[in-house]
Amino acid sequence: MKELTKKEMLDINGGTSITASMLNAVYRLIDAVYNVGESLGSYIRRKVEGKMCDI
Repeated sequence: MKELTKKEMLDINGGTSITASMLNAVYRLIDAVYNVGESLGSYIRRKVEGKMCDI
């Protein structure tokens, strides 16, 4: 393995582009958080209004 000098290390570029996979992962995370919030809100509304189904 070649050792790099400090100047060579400072000249290294790359790894900063946004890929489709990264955007898809961010979208899925936002969608999951939204769905959890929506479900929690529905649960709270049904509980407060007394419209819960007995299991």
